[in-house]
Amino acid sequence: MKTELGYFQRQALIEKLVQRFAAINGYNIEPVQILDANHPQIKIWIAMAEAAVEEMENAINEK
Repeated sequence: MKTELGYFQRQALIEKLVQRFAAINGYNIEPVQILDANHPQIKIWIAMAEAAVEEMENAINEK
């Protein structure tokens, strides 16, 4: 059984992960337009969140 998140579910999860990564690093960022942010640190957190979601989807679909 293949499981994929819908587009909006995926985007919401990425935004939530970015906020968690920011909190881990001592920052509190507003959820407004996270995915359109230009700040280099936020871009890194977005890339990390996208990689995490991709790995999660791959792990779920391997079974």
